[in-house]
Amino acid sequence: MTATRLGGVGTPEETGWPVDRSAVVARSRWPARAARFGSPVLAVGAAVVGWVLFGDTDPSVYTDTYWPVRELLSAAVAFSIGGAALLGYRQARWPAAALVICGLLAGCAVLFAGLWLQAAFAFGRLSDTAHLLFIANGVVTDLFIGLSLIVLIQIFPDGPLPGRVWRVLLGVSAGLVAMAAINNQSDYGIFGWYWAFLSPALFTVTWLITLSSLVIRWRRGSGLLRAQTAGFAAVALIMFPVHVMATFPGWLGDVIALNLHPGVVFAVWPPAVVITIAIAVRKYHLYDLPLVLRRVVVYGGLTIALTALFIGVYVAVLTMLSDEFATARYRWIAVALATAAVLVAEPTRRRIQARMERRYLGERGDPLAVLARLHTTLSNGDEDDNTVYATITATVAHAVRSPTVSLALQHGPRLETVSVTDAEPEGGLVLPLVYRGEKLGEMRVGQRTPGESYGRADRALLDELANQTSALVYALRRDSELQATRRKALDAVAEERARLGRDLHDGIAPLLAGAGLTAEALRRGMTPGTPDEQDAERLASRLRNASTEIRRLAHGLQPQPVDDRGLETALADYIATLDAPDMPAIRLDADIAGPLPPGMAQAAYLVVLEALNNVVRHAHAQQCDLTVAVQSGELIIRVADNGVGLGQAYVSGVGITSMRSRVQALAGTFELRTAPGGGTVLQARIPVEP
Repeated sequence: MTATRLGGVGTPEETGWPVDRSAVVARSRWPARAARFGSPVLAVGAAVVGWVLFGDTDPSVYTDTYWPVRELLSAAVAFSIGGAALLGYRQARWPAAALVICGLLAGCAVLFAGLWLQAAFAFGRLSDTAHLLFIANGVVTDLFIGLSLIVLIQIFPDGPLPGRVWRVLLGVSAGLVAMAAINNQSDYGIFGWYWAFLSPALFTVTWLITLSSLVIRWRRGSGLLRAQTAGFAAVALIMFPVHVMATFPGWLGDVIALNLHPGVVFAVWPPAVVITIAIAVRKYHLYDLPLVLRRVVVYGGLTIALTALFIGVYVAVLTMLSDEFATARYRWIAVALATAAVLVAEPTRRRIQARMERRYLGERGDPLAVLARLHTTLSNGDEDDNTVYATITATVAHAVRSPTVSLALQHGPRLETVSVTDAEPEGGLVLPLVYRGEKLGEMRVGQRTPGESYGRADRALLDELANQTSALVYALRRDSELQATRRKALDAVAEERARLGRDLHDGIAPLLAGAGLTAEALRRGMTPGTPDEQDAERLASRLRNASTEIRRLAHGLQPQPVDDRGLETALADYIATLDAPDMPAIRLDADIAGPLPPGMAQAAYLVVLEALNNVVRHAHAQQCDLTVAVQSGELIIRVADNGVGLGQAYVSGVGITSMRSRVQALAGTFELRTAPGGGTVLQARIPVEP
């Protein structure tokens, strides 16, 4: 455990950490999502309200040397948004929670300051309400200082140091911080004056614990961990003495000739923390850069923008309505106008957030659009199986912004990957593909970024896509089985016709011919004109007719000329027999290497015959180009003429329907269209079995 926690925060290859895949695929719980979205709103909202109340009541807020209102406003914004961006990432849950709490404390401190000054002016500075608000402000401010300068340092970057002792020391530090925050109000009547020096002592003890944890973490940590925490530790080591000198200038400030006050710490410390974390994330792969940046851009940026809009409108209105920067009687007018500006901007914010979420987090907010796009892409029905599978994986990857999506189908007892967008994903989500109770395979969706789990909206979209994929896979399998059955049936029919033709031609027809000859011989031995001779003549005639009919049937059942001479020769012979008025010039371009399956060759021959018949009878063309070739495992038939072409919407007759059925029975595609320069183009593509 020690090696894991002290190895540094980064990729598994860099740190050697074991990856808990079950935690990765777990759904986000609603408290985490509520804290992620709600904490910046609460913290910034409280700070803005307090800032407005305090600034309107006392314009010296911008230059005051005691109340750090404006500095805590920046702390509320920086800490709450930074913590919200890290929430949900397992390795950052400790510092993320501390940052969120610090942001909320800073916002509450500003709010209490504004309420205190309001109560002091309204009821008098010694009123109970003003007194309690003043104390609350002091306690919350000290808690913010202690938590940010002591507890946060002990748990950065991935929680307290391993071991029960360090967890106990963390709890002791938090307790001493709380005690010191309360004791700091001793001058205001909570405790006696003899407690006045307790707070510095408590802060000193907690700082020694914090310094020890920094030293231990630095000595035991890997080089990656040291690089990740160097900037944060340096800022912490600088800011704590600065805070002491600012708070107790008589002790150290005068000696070092520094004229500081607590507002300096409040103004510098929060952005310094955020900057050092950002540097660690960007340069040393602390936590995960894409995850953090996405959440900061989507949620933090919009929160800051609305806050800036409110403050800007508020200040502008006060400036325009009064010569003084802030006048109390114009306060609520400015607040109302600033609030109205935020409300007016809210639809724009929602649209911007939707676009950002679509770009960084996918289309989970509009699942119908994803399903419609998948349906539209595959609506032609001419796509082969590989194209359909590739389209599915690409659509899923784009919908949830996953870098890797793979589709594996069940082939007997084993799974076979049929499509993958990138490398095979490790971990992430595994979605079973089930249709009518039968498992067809599974879809594997990799994590957007390491450590980022998919939320409920993402899972709902992925489940629906998995259902649609199951139906498509089942339909493709049925189509494949049906096409294979049709192909076998065509080959079986062709073979059976050939066998029957041979049997009739070579067996029954000779027997009938022999019987006819025997009957003729019997007739010649009889007396002419007798009844027996006449019966024998009729018998011989019927036997000859039967033999002729059997031979005709046998020739009809015998294979087409293509089976005897090949498709190319059979087509050339057929074209040579064509003779009609206004006959177009037919040019044959054939490139067929090797024999074709009998059923396929016969079907192709009949399709070409019907197509040429249509050209001769209906096209009124002068030129017709016929191409029959085997390319890339497909038999391609193309008949193009320069005739009158098709109408805007043609009706399939018996011939077109027959051609389409023959091609589709062999799992091929059939297309009939008007040529760009006039005329008609028929194209069929039939896969050739190996």
